[in-house]
Amino acid sequence: MRVTHDKRRLSVALAATLLLAACSSGSTPSGGAAAKPSNDTLAALVSRTSDLSVVSATLKDAGLAQVFDSTAAYTLLAPRDAAFDSLGDEGKALRSPEQRPAMVAVLRDHIVPGYLTPADIANAVKLDPDGKVAMKTMGGHTLTFTSKDGTITATSQDGVSVHFAGDPLLASNGVAIPVDALAVKVGGPAVAAQ
Repeated sequence: MRVTHDKRRLSVALAATLLLAACSSGSTPSGGAAAKPSNDTLAALVSRTSDLSVVSATLKDAGLAQVFDSTAAYTLLAPRDAAFDSLGDEGKALRSPEQRPAMVAVLRDHIVPGYLTPADIANAVKLDPDGKVAMKTMGGHTLTFTSKDGTITATSQDGVSVHFAGDPLLASNGVAIPVDALAVKVGGPAVAAQ
């Protein structure tokens, strides 16, 4: 019975999230004036953002930039460059050409379907009785979103947490939300970038 109740709650939370996403064009990303989406694609916006150069290079090298140039909408929790730097040698190794498949797998666990702004996610969390919203990533894993003191946190199935860390990039076909760490374990424990 517990599993059925959990599935029902997840369905309700996801339905609320999708409803909010459908109305997100006028959403307020961080409590200020409503931001207007760019006419550029998600791949183009990420490529022009200096502290997302590792993610941008990986998208290009792995052919994923084409996915973010299409019309399908995605939300990318984009680890800032400092998140990779904070991993030291493990972060450098992950960026090597030999590790491209591993890096692509890491990024797939940072992508959820749909056009979801931080405000959309915060509203869905607020509407959920438990204050949690779970979403399936392109990598087939689950991220659970919560909010505390105005900061949204996404926690992986492994217990690794990342925090939204910057203004979202609102593209014509998706949203990139900078985060302070990787939402998956890479070698040793994940470390948040300062």
